[in-house]
Amino acid sequence: MKQLSIVIRSIVLAGALALTGPAVAAENWYATADAGIGFLGNQNLTFRDGVITETAEAEFDTSFAGGGTVGYKFSNDWRVEGEIMYRRNELSAFTTPTLGTFSDGDFASLSFGASALYDFDLFGSSNVRSYAGAGIVFLQEVDIDFDQAGVETSFETDDIGFQVQFGARYKLSEKLFLDAGVRYLTATGIKMEFPTDAARTVESDYDPLTLTVGLGWSW
Repeated sequence: MKQLSIVIRSIVLAGALALTGPAVAAENWYATADAGIGFLGNQNLTFRDGVITETAEAEFDTSFAGGGTVGYKFSNDWRVEGEIMYRRNELSAFTTPTLGTFSDGDFASLSFGASALYDFDLFGSSNVRSYAGAGIVFLQEVDIDFDQAGVETSFETDDIGFQVQFGARYKLSEKLFLDAGVRYLTATGIKMEFPTDAARTVESDYDPLTLTVGLGWSW
């Protein structure tokens, strides 16, 4: 998929830029490659075409999420992190009188985030560090697709959201580590437009919960 290809290229580019940056203290920089699953649950979607307004509940399945991070540690406790993440949840049921009835499609986003994270000792092990953090997420593209008999109707936009996260890292070696985390992203009142007719919109909140595991490297 186009969005997934963008994710992969962006991770590689971010890592290359970090590696060619100015020299810093050993192991202050790190990067991760992450994959997991995303939960979206039911969402109330409001369709408008300039005359008609219809609101109905849409059901979404648990689906794929993936991306990566590049971060910098200021101390043993605090760090900042940049993130790219692709999320996609498949549509299982949605009906309105005007748009029709759908059992296929998806609600997806490609996002870029910036977070501040605090590391702490939760498990009493020198090899495990827990973390919690929060940040701002730019939804560079968020879109909802409705598929019916091979015909796709798509609405899209960009927006801003807020994210909190919690997780833990297990040290495999001096430079390698495993990361397991949960992210909750929330953006309210996202208005997605039909590409060829801005009067046709679908408005919805967007609040995916994402569970990821990743492999990281510090330098």
